[in-house]
Amino acid sequence: MNNLDTAIIVAGGLGTRLRPLTDVTPKPLLPIRGKPIIEHALLNFKKHGIKNIILSIGYKAEQIKEYFGDGSRWGVNISYSIETEPLGTGGAIKLAAKDLTQPFFLAWGDNLMDIDFTRMKEEYFQKAAPLIMALTPREDVENFGVAKLDRYKIISFVEKPNREEAPSNLINAGAFILHPDCLTILPKGKSSIEKDCFEKIAGKGKISSFIHEGQWFPTDTLEKYDLANSQFKPEINFKNKCILIADVDDTICDSCQQISEEMAEQISIMIKDGQEWAFISGTKSVDLMKMISSKLKVKHHILATTGTNYTLLENNISSTIYNFSFDEEEKKEIITALERLTEHFNIQSLTTKEDQIQDRDSQITLSAIGRNAPSELKAKYDPDGGKRRGWIEYLKTILEADKYDLKIGGTTSIDVTKKGLDKEWGIRTFLEHNGWQLDQVLFFGDKIYPGGNDFPAAKIVDCIPVKNPRDTLNKLKEIELYKKITLDQRPWGNFEQYTHNELSTVKILEIKPCQRLSLQAHRYREELWIALDDDLIVEIDEEKRILKKGEKVFIPKQAKHRLSSNNNARVLEISFGEFDENDLIRFEDDYDRN
Repeated sequence: MNNLDTAIIVAGGLGTRLRPLTDVTPKPLLPIRGKPIIEHALLNFKKHGIKNIILSIGYKAEQIKEYFGDGSRWGVNISYSIETEPLGTGGAIKLAAKDLTQPFFLAWGDNLMDIDFTRMKEEYFQKAAPLIMALTPREDVENFGVAKLDRYKIISFVEKPNREEAPSNLINAGAFILHPDCLTILPKGKSSIEKDCFEKIAGKGKISSFIHEGQWFPTDTLEKYDLANSQFKPEINFKNKCILIADVDDTICDSCQQISEEMAEQISIMIKDGQEWAFISGTKSVDLMKMISSKLKVKHHILATTGTNYTLLENNISSTIYNFSFDEEEKKEIITALERLTEHFNIQSLTTKEDQIQDRDSQITLSAIGRNAPSELKAKYDPDGGKRRGWIEYLKTILEADKYDLKIGGTTSIDVTKKGLDKEWGIRTFLEHNGWQLDQVLFFGDKIYPGGNDFPAAKIVDCIPVKNPRDTLNKLKEIELYKKITLDQRPWGNFEQYTHNELSTVKILEIKPCQRLSLQAHRYREELWIALDDDLIVEIDEEKRILKKGEKVFIPKQAKHRLSSNNNARVLEISFGEFDENDLIRFEDDYDRN
């Protein structure tokens, strides 16, 4: 039976190595790029047609249930298996699968990956073992259990071997398909799926392998979670992103500098194409407008002091939409605390005292050596944030924790705001005022990591981490290209069109297994086909040939030609010549098209 439509996601751990983040929030709900960790796994299952999801949870289970509910918000069906006592991975899975009689997917909820579950399912039924395990290649095999293989069968595991002694470079990626019968080997109560099941049945030839060579990020420690935040690239539908919000310092501009002409031109093009652009920063409104609005002459939104001060700029007119500020007593309390901090750590400004401690109305900022100090000196002052983390710990002994938020800000700064007034709040308030939705937003920032002042945005919207303004500019140009790509469905598969002009068209055609295009010819244009997969069947003027990946073939004008494949296959098609509506001549078609 090949109807495999159920997945168990295991997410019941305490997340002790992620403390203090997990003291309040369970690990599955910690954000990565605007979504909880486990939501990325859920969305990948949905993408591949697996819509019955069982969440195996324990620690802070009610928070997880409240967030996901029955799954209807995502178009899936979610049920829950709750550990009332620690059962280990084996016991938790056995409990979650107790009513299942057919093979099911299984995934660890704290691994981020873009695994192709459709291909994995195909290989599961082809290889006919009761269990298939996804393996991913790693150089640092000494940190993992490593698989030993006999062709595609896993025969044993070696725990944390030296690199030179490792049987392979393939480790358990935390994704599986298995028949429920595999779980009968587990003892009652607490057990380990790895030791009590996988290790015991591997030697019996019951585990086949599926190689995943895409993204794979564990998130079980603070260091790994930080790395995943900066490097994981979730699939984002850029065509739905009509509201772009960006941090400013070191994202859009170099610290305290004006936006470059090239950046302003690129953003102007995107705004003229119909996108809304907002800039959010801890900087005061007057300074932010000097940095951005002095060169950006089209409509845009300025969200100063972390979004507490919203100014709309349109037709060279600035309009204050709303403004929230500290009262004088709060300002005095914070400034006094920052003065004590600078004295305690002997922090010397290279500019002025006012430039070091800045009153930004709803945010007080300490810029260690001065906001307007030379950029090259600021970049070298505290590159890893270590000094500022120590300053924040000191401030926590002075300022009330339930009253203020303390965050690492720009290159040398820390920001003090009212509790809850961070970029999450600023973005939510801005969107609610304009009647816009979170899923329409794409955020850019250079500090999207725990403790960074862009990190709160990652809790609610899709995010693109950047290193500097040049990196941002390159990513904006990529997104502009993605938005121009069109996807068209056809009975035989689909094609993505990347460019189309009077000289040429570039497409990638994806052909479904055992399907073929019509037998056709073109009156006015010629084509070049380049195989992106093996075993592509090409027919030209009644001659057939099979293309391997990377091979190419030229289709002249008037030549009768057809594409087909026994497997899922892709081809890059480059067309040259006139693109006239009378160009196509169709001779045969399996779908009765004229």
